[in-house]
Amino acid sequence: MDERLLENYLGFGDADLAANRDGALSPGQRGRLVWSGTWRLVLGPPIAIVGVVIALASDLAFITVSGLAIAAVGLYLAWRGFAFLTDAIVARVAFVSGPMRKKLVQGRYSTTYYAVIGPVSKRVSSRAYASLREGIAFHLYYSPGCRRLLSLEPASAAEPKPDHGFGPDSAHAWNRLRWAWVAITIGAVGLLVGAHDLVLAHPAQTQIIESSVTNYVETHGKSTGRHLYVAGYPNAFTPDSESSYDPPAPGFSSLIGEAVVLYVDPDTGEILAMRIGKTLHTSDWFRHPEHKTVFEAANATITAGLSALAIIGGVVGLVVARRRPSDPSRPLYAPPSVHQPQVAVPATAAILAVAVVTFFALVVLSHH
Repeated sequence: MDERLLENYLGFGDADLAANRDGALSPGQRGRLVWSGTWRLVLGPPIAIVGVVIALASDLAFITVSGLAIAAVGLYLAWRGFAFLTDAIVARVAFVSGPMRKKLVQGRYSTTYYAVIGPVSKRVSSRAYASLREGIAFHLYYSPGCRRLLSLEPASAAEPKPDHGFGPDSAHAWNRLRWAWVAITIGAVGLLVGAHDLVLAHPAQTQIIESSVTNYVETHGKSTGRHLYVAGYPNAFTPDSESSYDPPAPGFSSLIGEAVVLYVDPDTGEILAMRIGKTLHTSDWFRHPEHKTVFEAANATITAGLSALAIIGGVVGLVVARRRPSDPSRPLYAPPSVHQPQVAVPATAAILAVAVVTFFALVVLSHH
């Protein structure tokens, strides 16, 4: 393939290649790394915090786990952004020689194309994918922490000299994103959330409200939302469907202007029972308050169990990663100057500590 086309497809130029051969970043590459790191660090932490807030806002395990998944996305973005920025600041270039492979990922509505060399995958256009030839050997220059392709050249070119001070490969880069640590961190937060919900599980309690109905609003989407407004209270209360009460309640819209006595869960605003005239319409939690304890404890246990599985999966991933270099069947990608692996535990411990402090801060704020 023509080298100019290759440069256009993969996004680098002669100045980039010349700098990389000397073990350095070009000014343009450094700027792109800084930008890639900055926007990820700007978006990542808020997304992680929103995920934790969602996880704390509901007793349902599905919503809690969904919030933790959002937090994992935020942590992923933040960690990736950190890797981009540290690669830009340290300005170490990793080097490896290997054959190019092509990878195609078909989604439900789109297809994504990649060029793969050693530990680096580069997303390319469909035109570039069709033009690239597999099996051709290249010298690859990349950022070790974020695994960003910097430049490459045919392997027929003379190899760079080892005294150019190339950085560690991605397997030895301390700032590289490690999914195992993401799983362990989110799992630890999930365990705290599950334990928090389990400790606070309690029977249903009621607050008695005597007033008249001023409005009823019902919304329909994936689920039905019901909002009952009464005089003297700005916020709506949430009833279940009319048929869920015993005996079944009349249509809520027909209650506008009527005097009612509501028995409301003070934690959620859910209407557990309502007295209309002389008839008391009750829900299961009003008749059996202990059922709420069972419900909350079961959901907390599910959250804690799934979080424990995430931690176990992360630990297994770390063990497998440590044993992988000793497997002779797996190729190792090492630059001309091989560095000892750098320990990622201090950085990960700091991230985990921040996550724990954030969790307790959100718990305190949620009770004010």
